[in-house]
Amino acid sequence: MTSIARQAPDGKRRTLSLRTHLHILIVAAVLPLMAAGLLTMWIAAERLRLDSSERLIETATTMAHAVDRSLIDNISTIALLHDTSTLVGLEEASTRWRQAKASGSETRMISSLDPVASRLLPAGLMENAISSGAPQISDLFFAERDNKTPLVAIAVPDAKGGGGKASATALVLRSNHLIDAISTSPASQSLLVAVVDRSGRIAARSRNPERFLGQQVPDWASLTSLGTSNGHFEAKTKEGGHIIFAFQLLEAAPGWALVVGEPLQTFQARWQEPLVGIGIGGVIGIIIALLASQQLSRHILMPVRALARRSRAVADGNDSNDDDRQPPSSSITEFVALQESISDAERALHLRAEKAKAMARTLDRSQNLYRTVAGAGALVFWQSDPDANIVSSTGWSELTGQDPDQALGQGWLQSVHPEDLAQIEIAARESVQHRQALDIEFRVRTATGAWRWVRSRGARLEADDNNGWAGVLEDVDARRKAQAHIAYLAQHDPLTGLANRHLLMERLTRVIASKRNGEPAALLCLDLDRFKEINDTLGHPMGDALLCEVASRLNAQVRSHDLVARLGGDEFVVLLTETSTPGQISDLASRLLETLEAPYALDGYQAVVGASIGIAIADDAAITSERLLQNADLALYRVKAEGRGRFRFFEPEMDALMQQRRQLDIDLRQAIVDRQFVLHYQPLVDLKSKRIQGFEALLRWNHPLRGMLAPSDFLPLLEEIGLIRQVGQWTMRQACQEATHWPDPLKLSVNIAPAQLDSTLHKWVLDILSSTQLPAHRLELEITENALI
Repeated sequence: MTSIARQAPDGKRRTLSLRTHLHILIVAAVLPLMAAGLLTMWIAAERLRLDSSERLIETATTMAHAVDRSLIDNISTIALLHDTSTLVGLEEASTRWRQAKASGSETRMISSLDPVASRLLPAGLMENAISSGAPQISDLFFAERDNKTPLVAIAVPDAKGGGGKASATALVLRSNHLIDAISTSPASQSLLVAVVDRSGRIAARSRNPERFLGQQVPDWASLTSLGTSNGHFEAKTKEGGHIIFAFQLLEAAPGWALVVGEPLQTFQARWQEPLVGIGIGGVIGIIIALLASQQLSRHILMPVRALARRSRAVADGNDSNDDDRQPPSSSITEFVALQESISDAERALHLRAEKAKAMARTLDRSQNLYRTVAGAGALVFWQSDPDANIVSSTGWSELTGQDPDQALGQGWLQSVHPEDLAQIEIAARESVQHRQALDIEFRVRTATGAWRWVRSRGARLEADDNNGWAGVLEDVDARRKAQAHIAYLAQHDPLTGLANRHLLMERLTRVIASKRNGEPAALLCLDLDRFKEINDTLGHPMGDALLCEVASRLNAQVRSHDLVARLGGDEFVVLLTETSTPGQISDLASRLLETLEAPYALDGYQAVVGASIGIAIADDAAITSERLLQNADLALYRVKAEGRGRFRFFEPEMDALMQQRRQLDIDLRQAIVDRQFVLHYQPLVDLKSKRIQGFEALLRWNHPLRGMLAPSDFLPLLEEIGLIRQVGQWTMRQACQEATHWPDPLKLSVNIAPAQLDSTLHKWVLDILSSTQLPAHRLELEITENALI
C-alpha cells in the first residue's frame, strides 16, 4: 500500500487537494444562482428591449395619426378651393391656397378639362379620382424643368360639369407643404421622422429636408417585406449611421407610410442601462461566496493535513508517538473518528507484518509459477507432474464445455483428435529429451462434438517444484480456419466456387504424370456464346448469376472424380481424369452443349446463351499440361471461327494454322511500323453520263515476302488484334491528303470498319478534314452490311 501511495503522484492517478474540492463545492453551489441571475438578466433584457421597440412603434403610430389628420384637413381645404374655383377661376384658387398655406410658387390648380395642363400630372391620377369618386394622392414627381423639387398632386372629383361630363380638379404643390405635421411634431431631438410615398421616396423629413426630399428611404424592401401596417426593422440612415426604424402606414394616403428612426446606440442604451445594476450585484455576491469558502477551507484543512502526515508516517513504518506528530484536537466529529481509526489501523499493521513475512516464501513460489505463462494469453492454464499427468487445469470447461475433472491425469487425451495423438507424443518426447519448451497444435472435441484447434505451450518448472510442467492451452481455431479459407481461395474461383487455373494446372500435371501408361485423359475448353450481350443488357450482376448457374449445370453433368474449373470471364474447363473413349467424350460434349443452351431464369428475366467446346486428348506420352491446354484452346478457336455452338477435337493442322496466324500478327505489327500499306483507287462511274464521279480508296498490304495482299487476307486479323482503328485512320488521312490534288468535283470514298463505328468517329474524321483541308462534301464514308449487322 505504501508503494502505491508513493507512485500515485507519478502518473497512475492525479488527485486534487481538499481545498480545491471545497472551492469546487462552493462554485457548484453558486453556479445555479449565477445561472438563475443570468436567466433573469436575459429575460429582463428581452422585456426591456421589447418595451423600447413597442414605445418606438407607438410614437410612429401617434405621429401617423397626426399626419392623417393633416392630410384630411388639406384635402378638405382643396375641396373647398375646388368649389371656389368654379366662381373665381383656377388661378385665383391657387393664389388663395398659397396665401392660406404659405406654400411656394409651385402651387397651382389644374382641371381635367384642360388637356394641356393635365399632361403635367402623373398618368391616371385624374381618371382614378373621377372613376372612384374619391380624392387621390399621387406619388412624388418632378416638374419638367425642375428635377430637384419633389411635387405631389391631389385630385378631387366634382359633380357633373357642363354637358353632364364628370371632371376633377388637381392641386399641385411641394411635397413638404402637403404634410406639415412633421415640422410641428414634439418628437425627441434624437428621433428622425419621415413620410414616404408608395414607392419609398421621402416626401417630408424632420431633419435636413432640403437634402433628402425625393430620395429613396433606406431599406424600403425590409419595410414592405413585413406585410403589416406597422412594425420595426434595423437599417442605415442616408448619413450612414445605424438606426432602428418604426413605421405606420397612413390611412389618408394608401401605400404611404410614416417612419420614425432612432440611433441604434440610443435605442440599446435605453434597455441596457438597468442591467448594469443587476450585474454588479451578482459580482458582489460571488466575491462574498469566495471569501466565505476561503475561511471555511482553513477551518477544515488544518486537522486534515495533520491526519495525512500521521497516516504517511504510519505507512512508512515510523511508529513514533511523539506529541508533535499527533494531530491537533478538532471540534469536527468526523475528524475525531478518523483519528481513532488511524490509531487502530496502526496497531493492526503490526499484527499483519508478522503474517506477511510467513507468507513471503509461498508468495515467491506462486510468482515463479505464474511468470512461466505470463505472456501466453491463455484460455486454459494447466500444470502436470513429471509423468505428464495433469494435476490442475483452469478454464477447461470454458474451452471445451466438458467437466474440468475429465482433463485430470491422462483424461484430456480422450478429447484429442485420433489423427493428432501421434504428433503429440513425439513433441512431448522431444521436449523431455532436449529439455526444451513444448509448442504444438492439435484438435480437441467440445461438448457439442465439434473439433476445435488449440495450441499447447509449456515449460519445465524449477527443481524445487518437483520438475513438473506448467503451460497454457490457447484457442487458435479461428486462425486455423482463416488459413484454410485462404488456402481454398488460392485454388478456387471466388464467384462460382469452381477450381481456378492454379488448381487446374496442378491437377492436370498429376493426371498427365499418371497417364504415362497410355490411358487417355481429356480436356474440354468451353466458351459461352452471346454472354457479352447479357452483361450489356441486364448488367454485370445478372452476368455473375448466369456464370454461377453455368457452373452448377457443368458440375451436374460430370462425374465426381472429374474437375470443372473457371479460367476467367466466361471460359470454363472440364478435366476428365479417368479413361474415356472419343465417343464417350463426344456424348459428354453434346450433353454439355444441350444443357448450357437451355434458358436461364435470372430474377424475372429469361436469358439464352450457347457454348463452343474445344477438346484435346492426352494420348501422347510426351505431352505436357500446358500443351494439352493449348491444344484444347486451339480447337475452341477453330469452333468459333466456323460459327460457334458446336464442338471439335484438336487436330495437328490447327497448330500449324495458329502458327501462321501468329506470324501474320507479327508481320502486321511490323507493317505498321515500316509503312508497308499502300492505297489503290478504284474509279466510281456514273452509268448514265459515263463520267467518273470519284474514286474509292482500297487498302493493300505490300508484304515483303508474300507480295501484294488483298484486304480479305489481313483485315479480319487487324480487327481481332485491335489495330483496325489505327490503320483505318491512317487510310482516311492518306486518302484525304491525296484527294486534295484532284479536281473539285471528284469525290473520295473510304470504307469504315465496324470497330470504327463509335462515339469518336466524328471527332477524328473532322480532325483529318481540318488538317488536310479537304472539303467535307467531297468525302463519302461507306458502311458495309456487315458493319450494320
